[in-house]
Amino acid sequence: MRIFVIGAGFTGMQLAKELVAEKNDVVLIDNDAERVRHAGDQLDCAVIEGDGNDLDTLEKAGVAGADALVTLTQDDEVNMITCALVDAVHPRVKKIARVRNYAYYRASDAARRRVKAENPEAPPLYGIDVMLNPDVEVSAAIDSAMAHGVVGDVIELDGGYGIVTLSVEEGSPLAGLSLRQLHTLEGWRFLVAFVEVEGVMSLPSGSTVINAGDRIGVVVPLEEIPAAGAFTRTKRGDLKRVVLFGADRIGSLILDRRAQNRPSAWAKLFGRADEAHGAEFAVVDRDPDKCREIVRRHPGVRAFCGDVTDESLLGEEDLFGCDLLVAASGNHELNLVTAAYMKSRGVRKTIALTANASYGEIARKLGVDVAVPMRGTVVDALMGHLRGRHVQSVHSVSNRRFEILVGNVSPASRAAGRNLRELMEQHPGEALVLLRRAAGASADELPCGSTTLAPGDRVVLIARGRDVGVAGLFFGGE
Repeated sequence: MRIFVIGAGFTGMQLAKELVAEKNDVVLIDNDAERVRHAGDQLDCAVIEGDGNDLDTLEKAGVAGADALVTLTQDDEVNMITCALVDAVHPRVKKIARVRNYAYYRASDAARRRVKAENPEAPPLYGIDVMLNPDVEVSAAIDSAMAHGVVGDVIELDGGYGIVTLSVEEGSPLAGLSLRQLHTLEGWRFLVAFVEVEGVMSLPSGSTVINAGDRIGVVVPLEEIPAAGAFTRTKRGDLKRVVLFGADRIGSLILDRRAQNRPSAWAKLFGRADEAHGAEFAVVDRDPDKCREIVRRHPGVRAFCGDVTDESLLGEEDLFGCDLLVAASGNHELNLVTAAYMKSRGVRKTIALTANASYGEIARKLGVDVAVPMRGTVVDALMGHLRGRHVQSVHSVSNRRFEILVGNVSPASRAAGRNLRELMEQHPGEALVLLRRAAGASADELPCGSTTLAPGDRVVLIARGRDVGVAGLFFGGE
């Protein structure tokens, strides 16, 4: 694919790096000379100094032949206007805009939904095919971790399944068993997607032995995550008191989701109807205006204006006695430190918002239960829209060394009409197919070696990051 990326900031650089590694033809444009110089030294792609919202610059760079345009500048207006300009001249190009201003995003998303409801064939609003807001993406990831009891990283998949990363504790019945022996455990009905030993992740085989201290990725129906956690001795428990560090937009969105978007999940989490009993939420932030706004928008939520590192505040309000701390402020380093400190003071579960995926291993060593990477979450969302029309979503794990891919088998792919045993024998150790939903079916199934894939089948697979060949095997050919 030929993809234009406008903006060579951290996210633009990371996205361009991923796209180049997958053999895409990438054009990166930025108007900052130093950023252009740095990008030119780091990336094997065309890097152009110029204004990304200048149509002449785009035309000279060949945007007419592009498959997609992604706008990631610091200016939301520039991102949106650039998409509108390109759409006016080249409507065929897929246009994706990052919009950080939540008011813009919310108004535009509401208008887009209304237009599509009235006319499904209407052109995209403002010429933007996909609009991403980082705060919305991240708050959804944090909410997902909370909804499932903070047992580990959870990747939710359409159809009621998910992939949860669990730590195998001492005393786990899994310890010492190979994967082919797991079926001997009464009640075990799950598939192991990956095994991580001392920070090194690999795709397992039947002979792979699980030991205490390992981390495993388990494919599981979402409602059975507690059952899977019981095998690893992962502690879950009720989360009745939650402290949220950070009253910024992300914190507010987390509370919005709790109150409005996920009532059934929260009811499961607390074991009772949330409206009747609910969890006790407290928010800590230095900004008094933000604290007042949280209380105004979320009645029943307590807000404390102060420093989260203030021992007297934490002690007087008994915040050390909470069941869960969610550190979601704009200071990502402080989030890690705060989560680790609160865990050391007896808080049972912690979630920390971090800058990027490279902090994941550090967070685990500090005792943080779940680390949500801000930039990695956004890049994953972008990559899910840039893998071709047969790929629906992309989720990275192990600091982007592996990926979970969700998509439909392409009619022209080499996987169509072949069984999994034959495919995997030709590509040993490169990928595992975790779930398959037959075309036209409503439910996923755990596949076996004799499962034959048909065009249009939905598959979930795990493969090494940037492995274009494996992705093409299932989703390519067109």
